[in-house]
Amino acid sequence: MERDGGADGRPATPGASDGIDTESAGRADPVGSAEYDPETLCYRGERVVERTPLGAGWAAVTTHRVLAYNPTTDGRRFEAVDRPNVSDVAVDAAGDKRLLGWGLRAAVYGLAGLGGGVALRAMNLGETLSMDPASTGAAPVGSVLAVTDALAAALSVLTTLLLVGGGALVVGALGLLARYLRTRRPALVVDRFGDDPVRLSVPKSDGERAARALSAALDS
Repeated sequence: MERDGGADGRPATPGASDGIDTESAGRADPVGSAEYDPETLCYRGERVVERTPLGAGWAAVTTHRVLAYNPTTDGRRFEAVDRPNVSDVAVDAAGDKRLLGWGLRAAVYGLAGLGGGVALRAMNLGETLSMDPASTGAAPVGSVLAVTDALAAALSVLTTLLLVGGGALVVGALGLLARYLRTRRPALVVDRFGDDPVRLSVPKSDGERAARALSAALDS
């Protein structure tokens, strides 16, 4: 049986695949391992300039990108940002302000809807506009009766929509605010030009050390 390999009988050496450094790829640990090495994530020609601990993982600056990996964080464990897109690296414990903004807007709209629905129900305009021919001295004109009935039905539907929609918005606002409170923990924040920042929850001391190391590497 013919063996795979070169003419001299030695096994063939695998070539590069999609630009990944195959020598580093051979050292790759399984994804999720605490020893997952940034060197294994480098493309051919890319090298690690700075590496620093980040919680149970690490953060690194390469010649091309900023890499961050923390297997114990909520959400995404690994992030990679091209260096030209990085505007700043810092530690922030203020939480995700987008969730705060969405939650406050939903709360305002929800309370406004509930208030409008309660006011319309208290005014009882639907019954006021309804005309019962038996209770009036003269039967109203058919077109007038149709208009008032349509208005009464529309007000009834509007009241229901305001109450249901307002209640749903208030519940959604509470959920968003709860998620915002969960994000109010120290996080390494990588600000990006033209895109939302990348956040990875980390201990404050690790985050501050990583921010200083990464910023120095990016400025060098």
